[in-house]
This record gives sequence, structure tokens and C-alpha cells, in this order.
Amino acid sequence: MSPNSTLILRTALVVLTVLAVLGVAWLLVSILEILIIVLISAILATGISPIVTELQERTWTRRRIRLSRGAAILVVYLALLVAFVGLAGIVITPVVIEAQGFVENLPENLRKLELLLKDYQARYPWLPDLSDIVRRLPQEASRATAYFAPAAGVAFRFVGGIITILTVLVLTFYMLLEGRALREGILTRLPGPRRVQFERVLDDVGTKFSGWLQGQLLLGLIVGLAAGLGMWAIGMPYPFLLGIVAGVTELIPIIGPIIGAIPALFIGVFQGWWRFLFTVGWYAFIQQAENNFLVPRVMRHTVGLSPLLTIIAVVIGAKLMGVVGVLLSVPVAAALQVIVGEILETFLPKE
Repeated sequence: MSPNSTLILRTALVVLTVLAVLGVAWLLVSILEILIIVLISAILATGISPIVTELQERTWTRRRIRLSRGAAILVVYLALLVAFVGLAGIVITPVVIEAQGFVENLPENLRKLELLLKDYQARYPWLPDLSDIVRRLPQEASRATAYFAPAAGVAFRFVGGIITILTVLVLTFYMLLEGRALREGILTRLPGPRRVQFERVLDDVGTKFSGWLQGQLLLGLIVGLAAGLGMWAIGMPYPFLLGIVAGVTELIPIIGPIIGAIPALFIGVFQGWWRFLFTVGWYAFIQQAENNFLVPRVMRHTVGLSPLLTIIAVVIGAKLMGVVGVLLSVPVAAALQVIVGEILETFLPKE
């Protein structure tokens, strides 16, 4: 083959490769919502799978009857539905009432905070004047919402769509039902060494997903109860709402506890100095207990991400997919850590 023909062939291969990569990237962007649904379904299926397996392997009644895989999944779904309905009946009504009261009182509280900051600045001129920031806070919040709306549009459509939620539940059901068969079907088509390696990666990723899901739910429950009970004990307004906010924001890595404390501190400013100081101390105690006791025991050993990698994953997830990206950043990063580690162990020379 002549040099000119070789050059033309190589150029054509490069162009085709670039076009193929761009086509794959375009396809991934086009089906982004579907990929998010599949990923969340996989995480839920992995987290629920140990419970389903336990129910399936346990014997019931004196005749030692065992549940089928499908029956065990239906039992778990029914238990989750009953728990959700019961929790909604207990929590949602007071939370809605408190949320309405909080929103109605927000303009007046912002005005009081502005006057309070002006008074402190007049007493202590060396303090920065923050009253103007508080006065512009509603306008800035509106601008921020408008700015982040395009980036988080996929996330909000996903969270708000009833059809999407049903799709996730159905996909999770079939992943739980057929996951083992699909896994075995893939493994049987791989050569011996690759089969062992692929199985190890699947097990490690499954452990990460399951540990993250169960850990996040447990941490959110503990932090939400602690915050809500603490605020209720000192007679703070909106204790149910503050507990829900603290529990939900716990799902956000690193900065979640700080975000969850802001509404309580804002309300505490108008409830007397001792309630405000108790609120500061109580949320600081919760955060320290979470960082030094709960997270190391609940999350770090199962997910195994360093704080630096966690922050990087959260920033990338927020940039790419908004709210959903933040929530899914840690399990995805943990799975990538397993895959990249296996690749490096395979191809890098061992000393």
C-alpha cells in the first residue's frame, strides 16, 4: 500500500472514530433521563435485594414453605407502601401546616432580621452591614432559581413525574426478579479469569450501592429525629418541618447538614437568645456526632470514598444534572472507583 493510501486510510479511521464518539455522546445526552431512571432503579434494587433474599430463604409455617422471589419482592413492596402511608399520615399534615406558616411569616421575619442587623451595626460600627443583603435576599433567591432551573430541569421533571416514579418501581421489581438470571447469563459467556474478575466487580459495586442506600436512609432518619426532637423540646416553632428538612438535606454529601441547619438558625433568631444559642449548639452537636461517629460507622466502611473525592463528585454531579446529580454523585463515584481500581490492577505492572 502506498504512503498516500495509508495516510488516507488512517485519516478516515480517525474521522470515523471521532464521529462514533460524538454519536455515542449525543445518544447518551438524548437518553439522559432514561439513564437516570435505570441508575436509580439499579441502586434501589441493589439496596432492597438483601431483604428480598432473606425473605426468600426463610422458611414459613410448620410446613417449611418458602416464598418465591416474586412473592418476596411483593411483600417488601407492600411493607414499604404501608410504612410510607403510615408515615405520611403522621408527618405530612403537621409538616404542611408548619410549611404554610413558615412561608406566610417569612417576609415579616426577613424584615425583623434586617432591623436587627441594622441595630447591631449601629451599636458596633466595626461590624459589616448585612442588612442590605437580607433586604435583597428574595430577589437574589428568585434570580438563583431562574439560573439553576435549566441545569436542574431534568431533576425536577424526574422528581415530579408520577409516571417516572411508577417506571422506577417497575424497573426495580424486574431487576430484583431477573437480576440473578441476567448476571449468570453474562458470566457464563465470559472466559474463566474474566468471569471471576467481572463477578468481583459486580459484587463490589453492589456492596457500594447497597451500603450507600441503607446508610443514607439510616443517617437521614437519625439526623431528622434528632433535629426535630431537639427543636420540639425547647418549644421552637415548626419542629416537624425542621426535622424533615434536616433529614432530607442529610442526603446531600458534605454540605447537607449545614444547609439543613440554616432554617432552624433563621427561626431561632426571633425566639430569644437562649433558644438561638441552644439551636446553634444542638445542630453543631448533631454535625459533630454525624462526622465523627455516625458516618464512619454507617457509611465510610461501605462506600469508602475520601472527603476530597466526595466533594469533586458532588460538584460534577451538580453541574451535570442539578439536584439528582448531587444525590447520585456518591454511589456513582464509588462504582467508578471500583471499576477504575480493577482496570489499574489488571493493566499496570505489579511490583
